[in-house]
Amino acid sequence: MNDTLLLILVYAAFLALTLFFRGRVLQGRWWFLLRSFLPNWRFYHRVGALPIMVVRSCGADGHWTDWGGGVPRARRSLSQLVHNPGNNRLLLDQSLTEHLYADLRDLSDPESLTSLVSYRLACELARLRALSDLPTAVRLQFEIRLIPPYGVASADTAVLTSPVLATAARETPDP
Repeated sequence: MNDTLLLILVYAAFLALTLFFRGRVLQGRWWFLLRSFLPNWRFYHRVGALPIMVVRSCGADGHWTDWGGGVPRARRSLSQLVHNPGNNRLLLDQSLTEHLYADLRDLSDPESLTSLVSYRLACELARLRALSDLPTAVRLQFEIRLIPPYGVASADTAVLTSPVLATAARETPDP
């Protein structure tokens, strides 16, 4: 028997044993970072709410736009089968939103929210979205909302509402 077949058999036996003997769930920051290397066997475990980011911006006249954003639909074509940076960016943005939501659920001290890397990256993403919607925007605000399964997100499903932020990267948030 060659080594490859032996490794496959050992792996299959390990998976079979994990179906019968359930241990404690491994949680922690480093396991979260290593999740891309480990298969998620509970992918279809249950349908859950999807976190989305909605953004609104304020122009120099003081008028706020409506909340906009959400989950954009990806455009597909045959040429994008090999090279697809636009849709990959949309997936990256959604992954960032889901990562921030996971960090919010695990957060024990609400005061430490602004020190999270995922929160700072979400602020930058919101800044880019606000400036693409309204290039003359001076202030912005974003919310993380949960879309219930087979439903529509509304303002009452907001998990996080950011303070009013300045669109210039060097300015501090408004009080």
